[in-house]
Amino acid sequence: MKQLVYLTTNKYKLREANIVLRDKYGLNVKAMNPDFEIYEIQAKTCAEVAGFSARYAADKLGKPCLKSDTGLYIDALGGLPGPYNAYFDKQIGVEKFLKMFKDEKNRKARLEHCFAYCEPGKDPVIFTGECTGTISKEARGGDGRWHDFFFIPDGETKTLAEIGDESPEKKASHYGTAIDDLAKWLKERK
Repeated sequence: MKQLVYLTTNKYKLREANIVLRDKYGLNVKAMNPDFEIYEIQAKTCAEVAGFSARYAADKLGKPCLKSDTGLYIDALGGLPGPYNAYFDKQIGVEKFLKMFKDEKNRKARLEHCFAYCEPGKDPVIFTGECTGTISKEARGGDGRWHDFFFIPDGETKTLAEIGDESPEKKASHYGTAIDDLAKWLKERK
């Protein structure tokens, strides 16, 4: 397979792609930050956001592209922030969010992780995975994105950031099967 162009500037997303796509499945992955803005639509799901962005970029670049998106759906907030993680991080950050959430009893949450692959002029193929868990009372760990510092996957006692501090591979496994499903699909098409 030719080189897989992954549109991201997020070092944690790129590391996950290298761990799974390159190291586990032997796919040739190249991160790219194009010289144009990749639009992210406002939508209810990460799949819609990733699919739109992948199609837009593939058509603009004239080559197959991969785009991902992750959303945190918190029960007590009616599913927010959903695909608006980056906006929540930018507007209130981790500490302020946890302070606002401190008295909440229902701490259940779900991470949705989507990968969209698109070839120019075609519809995107989207793979979605998820992980359920809870919101911790304080930020812990040093490795990760906004939600990683307070999201504890079911069956764990550590946040994703703490898990990533110890093992980036184990952390990647907690984001669901989307990236593995994508890799298997790409290998079958070879």
